[in-house]
Amino acid sequence: MQYKNNLKTVCFTVLNIIFGILSIVLFLLFLEKYDSGFLFNNKTLISSITVSVITAITILSVLLLFLDKEVLYKLFFIVSISVLFVIFLLFLFKITGLFDKIDSIEDLRSYISSFNGVSAIIFILIQFLQVVLLPIPSFITIGAGVILFGAFKSAVYSCIGIISGSIVAFIVGRIFGYKVATWIVGKKPLDKWLKSIKGKDKVILTFMFLLPFFPDDVLCFVAGLTTISFSFYIVMIFLTRITGVFVACYSINNSLIPYNTWWGIIIWCIIIFLLVTASIYISKHSDEIKIFKKRKR
Repeated sequence: MQYKNNLKTVCFTVLNIIFGILSIVLFLLFLEKYDSGFLFNNKTLISSITVSVITAITILSVLLLFLDKEVLYKLFFIVSISVLFVIFLLFLFKITGLFDKIDSIEDLRSYISSFNGVSAIIFILIQFLQVVLLPIPSFITIGAGVILFGAFKSAVYSCIGIISGSIVAFIVGRIFGYKVATWIVGKKPLDKWLKSIKGKDKVILTFMFLLPFFPDDVLCFVAGLTTISFSFYIVMIFLTRITGVFVACYSINNSLIPYNTWWGIIIWCIIIFLLVTASIYISKHSDEIKIFKKRKR
């Protein structure tokens, strides 16, 4: 077990360093593509600040990993991946001339649609990997999908990728068991959530998948280690994922409750407060809620 933990630490350390180096190299190459304007005139200052920030994130991420600060490490690891992803997109858009062709969101969507479905397949794959392997929060990928494809298409593509990823994660937990799930997810978060839902698998998992502040990717693996049936999981995951994804897409699209009005902001604040409160209460006091208690025979 100690050998496996050391190997995992080494692997993630190498990944952090690779992500940091790739981010720096791609950003410097991105800057080199400019021969005029603000970025060109301030190239030295911008590159120095960016390289310093990326280096600091990489060092902190590796340090937190060795200090076994799993929550903080995952946060910085997500930041590292997000930074690399954004810089890669900037570099890709620049070398393909996309920045010169696009002046609006509609132009961007028209350009994406010109790839004849390839972009949709890539997006679905990212959503699938987001559940199974990539520690990227789903709201980031869903938000990007809304920008690229619009609310409805983003919701459909996201549902395909996220639901299929959720099913695979469940199967991994059910067939390969605790050791493999631990290697993918991590021992501490897996044990934490297994303990939280012990004896109340169906109801509490359903609530957790509906509420936006629980780690859905971890819970998919956890579900495979519980006593719930595959048929129940399939029905539950379809209902909760489709509901959550469509609400998220149309909320980001500003179609449900407008967040550019004073009353819309107040409603969103109330909703977020209620969701956070419900999430905290369920995670900490689920045994006190009658619906979670086992009925006496």
